[in-house]
Amino acid sequence: MRFRIKGPRIIHETIDGEAVIVNLDTGYYYSLDKVSADIWNLIEANASFGEILEVITSRYDTTGTDPAGAITPLLDQLREEGLITADAPGRPGHHAIPLPPHAPQETQPPFEVPLLHKYSDMEELLLLDPIHDVDDSGWPNKNPEETKT
Repeated sequence: MRFRIKGPRIIHETIDGEAVIVNLDTGYYYSLDKVSADIWNLIEANASFGEILEVITSRYDTTGTDPAGAITPLLDQLREEGLITADAPGRPGHHAIPLPPHAPQETQPPFEVPLLHKYSDMEELLLLDPIHDVDDSGWPNKNPEETKT
C-alpha cells in the first residue's frame, strides 16, 4: 500500500521542518514536526510503509526503539482525521521515492515518537473562508450547489 494526501481539500506546507496541514472541510489544522514532518513529506511523495520506515531509520538513530511500532499509530491517526488514504501499489501515478544515503550513526538525531498536533481554535474562521463557496475550478467560480439554495 502507498499513502497519499487525500484530495484537494487538504492543504499543507512544510516550513523550517514543520508541516502545517489544514482540512478545509472540517476547519481543523494540524502540525507535524521532526520525524512526523519527514513522514508527511514521504506521504506527499506517495511512499509505502516500507519506504517510510527505511527513510526514517536511515535519518534517525533508532537504537533501542521500535520505529515501525511508533510510525503506525501516526499513519492511523492521519487516516482517521481524513488527511491521507492508502492505495494499492499499482495505482497509476505512484512511484518509488528516491531513498537518501544512510547517514553515519554519529550524525543522526535521536528518533522521537511521531505525533500529530490537532487544533480547532480557528475552525469557525476557516469554515467562513469564501474558498468553501467555490467549485473545484476555484475562485471566482461559484459552487453550483450553493447557488441552488
